[in-house]
Amino acid sequence: MANQTDRHDGDVGTGVDGRPYLLGAAGVVTLFAAAAGYVVAANNAVDAVTVFGLVRLPGAPAAMALYGAVLSLIVLGVLFGLVSVVSRYEEAP
Repeated sequence: MANQTDRHDGDVGTGVDGRPYLLGAAGVVTLFAAAAGYVVAANNAVDAVTVFGLVRLPGAPAAMALYGAVLSLIVLGVLFGLVSVVSRYEEAP
């Protein structure tokens, strides 16, 4: 016979804030992007890189690591901002 306290009333996860998990995931992705930028630049002998035909960056490993980190932060910031806006509409009655 099953224990009656094992049942859920459908409100599982209500009141749980997922922001810390998303921020942790964003931190991991940003560190990975920085490491990937460093490794790629360290293994290629490139003097400079032109990004989208607009900005010319030095091809040094530290510069590429910084570029990878900044780009990932911008992309994730936009995505998380959009999720925040959509979640407001979802919570509205």
